[in-house]
Amino acid sequence: MSTSTPNKFIAFFGATGGCANACLVHTLNAGLHASALARTPSKLTDMLLAQGISQAVIDAQLNIVQGDIADLSAIKDVLLSGSRRRDTPLLASEIISGIESTLQMQWSVKRPVTVDNREICATSAKNIMQALQETYLEYPSTAQRKPSIVVISTTGASDTNEDVPFAFRFLYDILLADASKDKKDMERLVMGNTVDSDVAQPVFRGAVALRPSLLVGDQNIKDGKGWQTLKVGLQDSPAVGFTVHRADVGEWIYEQIIKRGDERWFGQLVTLTS
Repeated sequence: MSTSTPNKFIAFFGATGGCANACLVHTLNAGLHASALARTPSKLTDMLLAQGISQAVIDAQLNIVQGDIADLSAIKDVLLSGSRRRDTPLLASEIISGIESTLQMQWSVKRPVTVDNREICATSAKNIMQALQETYLEYPSTAQRKPSIVVISTTGASDTNEDVPFAFRFLYDILLADASKDKKDMERLVMGNTVDSDVAQPVFRGAVALRPSLLVGDQNIKDGKGWQTLKVGLQDSPAVGFTVHRADVGEWIYEQIIKRGDERWFGQLVTLTS
């Protein structure tokens, strides 16, 4: 747990996932503070140590909250970085969510591949939004500077323009159908930017849904080709490609959203591919 009191920090969910973990490494290397939810904190710590982040940096810059994405109290602790005892608590400036399900085989001719939790991405987004709404009610001052959010979705989720190569359509339409539906539901939630459709009160300062091509590699930032090598597209003109390295996606999030704070991506469905 961080021993210092930051004036800004980034909240991470799904921080042991490749893209989010790579982004967290860049964040800590830049000297920034972060907070992360982890069911097994030691797993996250080990992953960071393996990438050269020292224990001293982890202790000083990272607040790890043990818990599950279904636990609203734990989510609030991540969003407020353990500062709820303050009269005016500090809220995360950005939220990075790399929550995803795990693929698994099943006995089905039409759909041989499914996921262990078909609603984990949408449920996670809903819980984060609910936790934020409750935080604004409990600490009204936090609503003056709401966080932005980046969620990691997938190509193959577009309802309008094709964003995967023809050779990959079977993979996305049949094998990854359950995962894609969950991602699309997540996108609708965060891009809608409200917990209750009857209340036009935005939860986020801005929202970005990333649609990377088929993810390859792991979180090791030394194995990527670099974020500047990526092809970037939007909903109306997606970048079409076969694969993209997880480390490059994580670096893109750090460079564009955390480091530069580029708000031109807000409200956009962004495709990333090699």
